[in-house]
Amino acid sequence: MTLASVLKTATLCLAVATPALSGENRWRDCRTCHAVTAPDGSELARGGRSGPNLYGIANAPLKADSEFRFYSDDLRAAAATGARWTEDNFVAYLTAPDEFLRSVTGNPEAESGMHIELRSGARELFAYLQGLSN
Repeated sequence: MTLASVLKTATLCLAVATPALSGENRWRDCRTCHAVTAPDGSELARGGRSGPNLYGIANAPLKADSEFRFYSDDLRAAAATGARWTEDNFVAYLTAPDEFLRSVTGNPEAESGMHIELRSGARELFAYLQGLSN
């Protein structure tokens, strides 16, 4: 095996592994406020408690964590529309939380309780969270 073929194989392996690693790496930005805890209490991804538990977030209603009491009024209003955390909605929310809520609620002044924007890697994060919940 030549050095060139070894490098090509290594590059392909890294390219295939990058999405999963990227989602897990992105989780580091989220864990300050969020955790992923299964219904049986198993902590799948350690994190804070100031944000809702993200277990089962994929395709769940916007107000998915029934035990979390601190959703913003505007996120509650968006949840009342029946919107769900589809991959596209998750990406839109993480990219621009206030703008997402404004588009869902129709309220031009809607604001999110989350004040962080994730400009890249949201799809990988969605896949990572989805994988933890399966």
